[in-house]
Amino acid sequence: MSAIGEDARGNGAASRIEFRGFNREVSRGQKLAFLLECRQALAAGGLLAVASEEDEELSPLARLAGLEPAPGGYTKRDRRLAGDPLVSILIPAYNARFFEASLDSALAQIYRNLEIVVCDDSPGPQIEEIARGRAGDLPIRYERNETRLGPRGNFTRCFERARGEFVKFLCDDDLLAPDCVVSLLDAFRRAPDVALAISRRRRIDASGAELGDQPATVPILHEDALVSGRTLANAMIMAGLNFVGEPSTALFRKSDLLDQAPEYFRFDGEPGHGIIDMVTWAALLLKGDAVYHARPFSAFRFHLGQRQHDPAKAHRNVASIRALQAAWLGLGMHEGLPPDQLLTRPFPASDSMEWRWRPVLGFAARPIEGGLARLG
Repeated sequence: MSAIGEDARGNGAASRIEFRGFNREVSRGQKLAFLLECRQALAAGGLLAVASEEDEELSPLARLAGLEPAPGGYTKRDRRLAGDPLVSILIPAYNARFFEASLDSALAQIYRNLEIVVCDDSPGPQIEEIARGRAGDLPIRYERNETRLGPRGNFTRCFERARGEFVKFLCDDDLLAPDCVVSLLDAFRRAPDVALAISRRRRIDASGAELGDQPATVPILHEDALVSGRTLANAMIMAGLNFVGEPSTALFRKSDLLDQAPEYFRFDGEPGHGIIDMVTWAALLLKGDAVYHARPFSAFRFHLGQRQHDPAKAHRNVASIRALQAAWLGLGMHEGLPPDQLLTRPFPASDSMEWRWRPVLGFAARPIEGGLARLG
């Protein structure tokens, strides 16, 4: 084993890395850290050549690190983006109150190689009537769930039906700016190793009026940036605060979650009940870096009909955050990383630009004690 180091970030130039296997005393977390370093050091299409496949942990850990099985070992997929890929905007719908505005914000996207998938988990006809009445130049694929699936089940149904190379969730009460998809997709054009594109998001009330920031919605950074995936996941998890964003905030490749089938939206087996966005971001951010846009491309609606206002669900979410923290700590993914800082480069970036540590701006609004959030 060798250490490349998070600060060095690898140079992405190695076409082949020879690997004989781990000693028995090497922990699962140490194996994962080594595989992450190998992925960073490999060029697109490069091979981690494995002499022996006797280690049963190797294959699932390689997938967790963003390496794919290949003859003779594991490869780093070439992520360079060509053309205008199909993007699936997925709306797991239940509440008809704000659905029309959400759907219209999807239809108003500047980027047009889209499909809109609506999976209807509601008991009434309103969502279907709105969706079928919006027929136009963008395809809307509407499906009514035969039985109520609940939030996780409906997210999964939407995800499984997506035909696009890229996935953009849109919760049925949130809004997208017209340039949301085209701007987030540009991150993948300019930075091929990106696994997640996000932006600042606005908070709005039931009438659409602007609300002030909460600790989670305070900007992460002052400017657009390329962010080391592991450091972004580490800061989010160690703080116990989803400042990365709700599902409506992000764009990612569908293929980056297919290794979780059929149980999607989890991190290393941890289901994250009530925090499927956080566990999903954690899984994606081990597979690549992130691009953060300081300009908001989505609006998160705050209203009394949301599930987080239920005390029982709030307690469940806290328990899930603790479980995610335990999984992250158990793998040692926090080791050597400051819990309140991100390793970043300007975006767009050139190869001559150095990686620098930057503090997470929002942490001033959320005190951290001993590296972990005080969750009550």
